[in-house]
Amino acid sequence: MGEGERCPLCERRKARRACPAKGAFICSHCCGTKRLVEIACPPDCVYLKGEHAPAWEGRETERRRDARRLAPHASGLSRAQEELLFGVLVALHHLRRPESTDALVLEAVATVRKTVATREKGILYEHPPSDLRASPLVAALKEALGAVEKPPSDSDLLPVLSALEDALKAAMGEGLGKTTFLDTVFRLVGHYSPSPAKKPLIVAP
Repeated sequence: MGEGERCPLCERRKARRACPAKGAFICSHCCGTKRLVEIACPPDCVYLKGEHAPAWEGRETERRRDARRLAPHASGLSRAQEELLFGVLVALHHLRRPESTDALVLEAVATVRKTVATREKGILYEHPPSDLRASPLVAALKEALGAVEKPPSDSDLLPVLSALEDALKAAMGEGLGKTTFLDTVFRLVGHYSPSPAKKPLIVAP
């Protein structure tokens, strides 16, 4: 996406600002309204400083919105399943790549959920993703889930993946951008690091 072309976030205005988080040019409106809210800005971005830098700290409205994107979908989970959901979110954060979008993550999560549901019925079958671009994420997510010290049971994993699917669909339905849910995950778990005494949830690619 080059300078002067249509902004990939709003798909309406001309893209004139180089966004290091998106690896593309975006419009000044999206930069001003989505930075650190919908965009996982690196701390050295020039638009977080000087005349472009409003007071972004302590934005309770965005924090509450982040919680609303996840909490309703996790309400029916047990404590162990809630912890597993958080672990999956950490994995998604670490597995994120510049080309990642909510749609690709949804495809990967849905694919893994179908495989788990089939396996729980006693049938071993690896469902392929409908969008082949999600294949690397499917493989990485499966590897991450298998890298924990005590892999979760299918009976725990299935409702967690279903809840995550619902949360992704709801976030995408807001129409705020292609990475709304991924940016929410960044803010929720972006500074999390596993205890050195425990085996990490993911295996570095």
